[in-house]
Amino acid sequence: MTLTVELDRENPDVQTLEKARDILNAGGLVIVPTETVYGIACDPAIPGAMAKLIRAKGRDGEKPIARLAADGEQVKAASNHWNAGLTALAAKWWPGPLTLIVETDDGWTGYRVPDHAVPVELAKLCGRTLALTSANLSGEPDTKTAAEAIASVEADLALDSGPSAAEAIPSTVIKVDGDKIECLREGRVPLTEIKEVFKQKAAKTAKN
Repeated sequence: MTLTVELDRENPDVQTLEKARDILNAGGLVIVPTETVYGIACDPAIPGAMAKLIRAKGRDGEKPIARLAADGEQVKAASNHWNAGLTALAAKWWPGPLTLIVETDDGWTGYRVPDHAVPVELAKLCGRTLALTSANLSGEPDTKTAAEAIASVEADLALDSGPSAAEAIPSTVIKVDGDKIECLREGRVPLTEIKEVFKQKAAKTAKN
């Protein structure tokens, strides 16, 4: 049975988050809210945790799973080729609905900083990025409450901060390879705005 704990969306209880961190450190799974839908997280650095997450999700193990970050610095530390353009994108849209796919030692990996205090503070406590995917069985509808998430996937703990937005628009997903941007999914943030911010920063850097 999944333990459920309610906590405030804006000012989550630290002791509750510490409990979630301890579960993640032990290789467990935690259901977390985001500003879009509920997700299920694990610490990919813990042996066996990713396999447990994939089983809970019922998904193809070959499909990539994005990472939850507390801020751009966590992503910069994991990236092999961070640049000024990425810094500009992170500064403008994080926290927010933008997923950046960058090259890491583990291959191309997507990162997001949700506009929601609960997952962000949890990532801060853990001190590193977490694997995060939507809290539903693969192919099933997204879950927008903790109760829906618990009914869909098995986890050790569910952090309940109330329902997600009624009409949540997914994040825009882009892959950044040097000075090239590839859009894998256009969501809330228009691709034209992303390219403009990225190119402006890259141009300024080149001049300097």
